[in-house]
Amino acid sequence: MAYQVGMQEDSIVRKGPWLEEEDKRLATFVTVMGERRWDSIARVSGLRRSGKSCRLRWLNYLRPDLKRGRMTTEEERTILQLQEQWGNKWSKIARSLPGRTDNEIKNYWRTHLRKKVQEQKQEVSQEERTNAASTSTRSNEKTKFEHHDVLDIEDTSKDSVDGVHELRNNALLASSPYEISLLDWISSSNQTSPKQQQAQNCFFGSSSTDAEIMLNYCPGSPWEI
Repeated sequence: MAYQVGMQEDSIVRKGPWLEEEDKRLATFVTVMGERRWDSIARVSGLRRSGKSCRLRWLNYLRPDLKRGRMTTEEERTILQLQEQWGNKWSKIARSLPGRTDNEIKNYWRTHLRKKVQEQKQEVSQEERTNAASTSTRSNEKTKFEHHDVLDIEDTSKDSVDGVHELRNNALLASSPYEISLLDWISSSNQTSPKQQQAQNCFFGSSSTDAEIMLNYCPGSPWEI
């Protein structure tokens, strides 16, 4: 009976904070047996701790290559890059940061870096919205200017067409048979008589219709000379 009670006491796994004496004993046995077979170390050392508890205690607090103190700027940059790439795989991230534990990295991310990342994302999102609004405004202004340019081109084209029509009308007037007859009559005479001068005054400066009337009724027409 007493033997069974002793076995039950030995099988009880101790939990809670580690004592300084336990830390020294664990460090001694790890130095002798190496960082492996944690269940055997826990059993042989008599710590009455689980193998998992011994391993975490050694890796997170007792191993000699642990770094102490605040994370450096380079370490923060590495954590941010790897967390964006791999997510919350802290053990994998810890392999890229010698001397830092996965638990330490996880706690540092949650207490310092996560809020910083969220603020940066909000700033980037706000900047993108501002740039989009600015681009839309410039596009609207460009469209408005292009519309005005098109209207100016249409007005210019209309003026050009009107000018062409006017030139064509003048050409038709100049090539009318009455105008040609008058010019031939004037050029055939070396001297201009008073009646011819009166006919010229009747014809020039008048439209083609008026010229036709003048040829028939204007006193001193070339046919009367």
